Amino acid sequence: MSYNTPEDFINAADQELMRQDWKAAWKVATEGLQHFPDHTELQKYAYILAPPKVTSVPRDPNRDVQGDMDWLKQHRDEYRGRWVGIKNGELLAVGNSHDEIIAVVGPVKNTGILVTKVY
Repeated sequence: MSYNTPEDFINAADQELMRQDWKAAWKVATEGLQHFPDHTELQKYAYILAPPKVTSVPRDPNRDVQGDMDWLKQHRDEYRGRWVGIKNGELLAVGNSHDEIIAVVGPVKNTGILVTKVY
């Protein structure tokens, strides 16, 4: 099929979506972007319909998840209702909120620090 305008590509993508063929709709949208790279709506279609991107973070070989779980089991009663920061089975911080723990330990993304409320 021949498309002459961005709207033609969008309509064709919509038709594929009505048939529930997400992959075909994405292909139409990306083809439309090759012809009309600055068209905002086609950019949106291509982005939304694109296959998901999977990223992973390598597991820290020094991370001791079991140590954290053991610590929580052993100290559950003592810290019940409080927030804690734990790493490798070692208590780093205790507080009344998530924010209090972060204020002590800093950002925790990719650090191996577990921040949780004890129940």
